[in-house]
Amino acid sequence: MIAKADVEKALDGLRQGFNADGADLQVAEVGDSTVSVRLVGTAETCWECIVPPDQLRNVISAVLAHDVPSVRSVELIDPRLK
Repeated sequence: MIAKADVEKALDGLRQGFNADGADLQVAEVGDSTVSVRLVGTAETCWECIVPPDQLRNVISAVLAHDVPSVRSVELIDPRLK
């Protein structure tokens, strides 16, 4: 099982950029080899400043693959996709 604390720590480096745009990344769920990450924001969030969902998932996947090698897949929960 993947440790949620390891995923949180790996995402900390990305969070600074998202926080600057009024958004954040939350770990929604952690499984044996899968992680769900939720992009959250407020009315003040600069949604246009955040990379498109497909690119965002790829960035998160790359960071987690490097820092938490047991992560095999990443699900992105992005409010822009609704």
